[in-house]
Amino acid sequence: LPISTKRSPMIRELPECLTCHNLQRSCFANVLPDYLSELKYEKACSMYKKGQVIFQEDNRALGVYCLYSGNVKLYKYGPDGREQIVRMVQPGDLFGYRALVGSRLYCINAQALNDAAVCFFTAENFLQITRKIPEITHKIIIALSDLLEDTENQLTSLAQKSVRERLAETLLRLSERQDDPLHTAGPVINLSREDLANMVGSATETVIRLLSEFREEKLIAIAGRKIHLLDISGLQRVAHAHVNGFLKAFEG
Repeated sequence: LPISTKRSPMIRELPECLTCHNLQRSCFANVLPDYLSELKYEKACSMYKKGQVIFQEDNRALGVYCLYSGNVKLYKYGPDGREQIVRMVQPGDLFGYRALVGSRLYCINAQALNDAAVCFFTAENFLQITRKIPEITHKIIIALSDLLEDTENQLTSLAQKSVRERLAETLLRLSERQDDPLHTAGPVINLSREDLANMVGSATETVIRLLSEFREEKLIAIAGRKIHLLDISGLQRVAHAHVNGFLKAFEG
C-alpha cells in the first residue's frame, strides 16, 4: 500500500466502550459497566485512511491502540528492505504494547489496510486503567502469551514447511478471525497478493501460482482479490503435509 502521511482527523463523537460491538472480544470484556463508562474519557479516537501509517518502528512508543473498525497490519522491514507482516489486527484487538514497558521504541510498523477507526490511550492513562481494573492486566498477559505461541509456530513453519504448506496455513489462520457468519461458501479472505506473500514469507509470484493450484484443486475460489475458502479440511491436509508424510512413513 502507498504510505500516507496526512494527519488523521479526530472522531468528535467518541465510541462508547460500554456499547462497543467489539467489547466481548476485547480485553475490556466483563469489566464492570461503571468502569467502562469512564474509559470514554481516557482515550482519543482517530480515523486512518487506507494505506495510512499509524506508527513506525524506531519511533518512541507513546501509548496503546485499540482497533474499533477496519483492519491494520503490523510489519517489519528486513535487511533487504522486504516487508514481513508480523500480525493482522482485527477490531477489538490491542496493539502497540511496547508503550506499557517504559520509554521504548516501536519495533514494528502499523498501517491501515482499509479505512480504520482507532482508539488511543496514552501509556500513563492505560497503566492507570490497569491498576484500577486488574482484570485487564490478566487479559493482556493471556493475549501476549497467545502472540508468543503464534510467533513460535510461525518460526517453526518458516524453518520446516514448504511455501505451499505455509500458504494453506496462513489462509486457515486468517479464516479463524472471520466475524461474518453469512459467508455460505466458506470464509472469505480479502487481502492483496503482496500482503499475503509478505505473511507467508515468499515471493508474490509464487503465492499467485500456488493460489491457482489451490483453485484447480477446488480448495478455494477466487473473485478479484477475494479468496473464498471452500474446503477447510483439504487446506488443513495441505498445511500439515510434512507431518502427515512423516506419520505415514513411520507407520509403514
